[in-house]
Amino acid sequence: MADTQVINDKVYWVNPQGALIPQERVKKEDQIKEELLDDISTRWADAQTALRQLKAWIYSEVGAYLILIQEQYGAPPRKAEGLTLKDFTGRRKLEIKVASLIDFDERLQVAKGLIDQCIDRWSENSDQNLVTVIKDAFRVNQEGRVSIPRILGLRRLNIADKDWQQAMTAITDSVIVEHTKKYIRLYQRSEDEGKWIALPLDLASL
Repeated sequence: MADTQVINDKVYWVNPQGALIPQERVKKEDQIKEELLDDISTRWADAQTALRQLKAWIYSEVGAYLILIQEQYGAPPRKAEGLTLKDFTGRRKLEIKVASLIDFDERLQVAKGLIDQCIDRWSENSDQNLVTVIKDAFRVNQEGRVSIPRILGLRRLNIADKDWQQAMTAITDSVIVEHTKKYIRLYQRSEDEGKWIALPLDLASL
């Protein structure tokens, strides 16, 4: 809705610079566009509310189903996350997943210092391809951030060196979980190829 003010029974529209423009001086197409965006915004907000309600309903219903199964087998309670439900025909499945968004604290720099010491000691006798892989792991992107998969991937290297093992421990201890995101996805099998097809709820995919 347009930001308006009424002064002496006269309606003024407020432009981006904060100036008051008499409504009769606002172009007709701008008024129509304002109404259009008002309608879209209202419907958009309604859709967001509906999706939030759908998400809450799914967690509630899946949670109730899990309680039923848990009671049947005397199992302890479990949250509705990190599971897959398939229907009897095998044509639909619901996935609920939890993804943890992680980062590193200051101990990553301790690990890098230990690794640099290792590289200095190995410089003459080590495989240069391995050295390149290790150095690339700490290469930063345009935002100045390191690649989490590359850093964590260093722990898979089988290197029997005391400093290296200390560095790997420092990397593990430096991992911090910033927050988690829950994902709900519904899939349906295609009748022709039998592949799982995600049923999207985002506008770009519809």
